Amino acid sequence: MASFDMDGTVLEHNSSWVAIHKHFGTEHAGAASLRLYTEGKIDYREFMRRDIASWPKDASRDEISEVLSGYRLRREAPKVFEELRAMGIKTALVTSGIDILAKEVADQLGIDHWLANGLKFDRRGRLLPEGVGRVDPTRKDLAYGRLLSRLGIEAKKTIAVGDTIYDLAFLKSAGLGFMLAHTTTVPDPEIIHIDSLTEIFDHI
Repeated sequence: MASFDMDGTVLEHNSSWVAIHKHFGTEHAGAASLRLYTEGKIDYREFMRRDIASWPKDASRDEISEVLSGYRLRREAPKVFEELRAMGIKTALVTSGIDILAKEVADQLGIDHWLANGLKFDRRGRLLPEGVGRVDPTRKDLAYGRLLSRLGIEAKKTIAVGDTIYDLAFLKSAGLGFMLAHTTTVPDPEIIHIDSLTEIFDHI
């Protein structure tokens, strides 16, 4: 199994949540919640609730889907997933991003499994105030472990790829952990720093 973070790793942009904040002009609210979360003053579910509460109450699924449709795949991503399939290696997305986008990306790249946080909508397609927390950014390893357990796969037989310090527990939970060095490097001998997704093939 080869598993990947989404935002900033498979995609060029850094956060699907930030993309929505920019669209609605609520970046300040998102930044304030992020600060509280990183300081340990709120948990991730509360962080997510505050993000959603800052958006317009009449926001629709169609509008949010349109915002997220502007994503750009990392240039080498299609080739990487095509080669993994040719090698018979199953793939997964493990992201604290938004499920609407995760499903679209997984479908486009032929990714076998995905885990992401969710938005809820009423029958008219209007945004509801409570989201669905599945993947805590700093504890992606827990969500990943549940996925592997369900599939009957040992973590040591997998690789994981991410791009920020938030991915560290996720990367260290796999047999091999790779970090794209475009934003973050960590002084950890267990983590392999790469400049392109294609470099994973030098190690598997």
